[in-house]
Amino acid sequence: MKRKVPLAMIASAFALTAQTTAAQAQTAAAPPPAPTTAPTAPTTIVFSEKGANGMSDLPMGVHRIPDSNVVVSGYQGGGGIGMLFGVVGMLVQSSINAQTGTGKVRNVEDDLRFDVRTKAIETTNAIMAGDRFRTAFTLTPQPGGSTMEVTPYVVLTFVKKTEDVRPYVVLKTKVTDGTTGDKGKTIKYFCCEGKAIPLASLTENSGARLKEVLTAELDTAVNVMLLDRSQPFPRNDEAKLATNGFLPFVGKPLKWRGFDLGRYKDYNLIEFRGGMIVFSGVNIVEPGSLEITPVVKK
Repeated sequence: MKRKVPLAMIASAFALTAQTTAAQAQTAAAPPPAPTTAPTAPTTIVFSEKGANGMSDLPMGVHRIPDSNVVVSGYQGGGGIGMLFGVVGMLVQSSINAQTGTGKVRNVEDDLRFDVRTKAIETTNAIMAGDRFRTAFTLTPQPGGSTMEVTPYVVLTFVKKTEDVRPYVVLKTKVTDGTTGDKGKTIKYFCCEGKAIPLASLTENSGARLKEVLTAELDTAVNVMLLDRSQPFPRNDEAKLATNGFLPFVGKPLKWRGFDLGRYKDYNLIEFRGGMIVFSGVNIVEPGSLEITPVVKK
């Protein structure tokens, strides 16, 4: 009986040692916990009151509706392709064209005013009330977060030889890094929905139809802007497209090459590039509003 006690103690010690060794081996084999990173602060959206820059955002000869961020274009004559590069070096012709535009809308300017900045803020607030962009953006400044300045304006483009107008909403955006202060690339978003509308129809009832159209376009443009600025659409230099049709500021069909960014709902997203081209940026194109064909690499 005396010999059994030491043997039991030895057996118990061996079992305890085996359990400890197995536990240590299991611990050593387990991967270390992933390092924790601080969540990225949302980007603060700030809506500018500046409106379109006359030297870079607008072609020659546009007419600005006083006390608004609404410009009128499409009726200009002369200048050819040069009008697409802004007013620099073409001031005389620009002045003549601007007077023409003033004459077209002189009697209805009050009905063409649209507070695009206030409406853009309301639209953005409504969209951000959902979950999709809640963590990516905010309208309240955050410490260490980046800032996206949004400059909204409206382009009323006359179709040549008619009194029909194509209203465009434009959102010009630039993001400033919250840590380095570096300013990123400016990206504009253009949206025009529906066919050209007679000026008289847009301005009746104090511009009720115009406000309805622009409000709908803002909803589309803000959604595309938030999507692209939170998770950018792929920019494939090989995805070239040839387009033919009406573009912002231009009163007659124009052939131009762009890049396919994909789709938003039923809309084609086409990016026209070239910093000084007034319609460069992401054009949100309704089905059938442009002739679009892929450019085949030779």
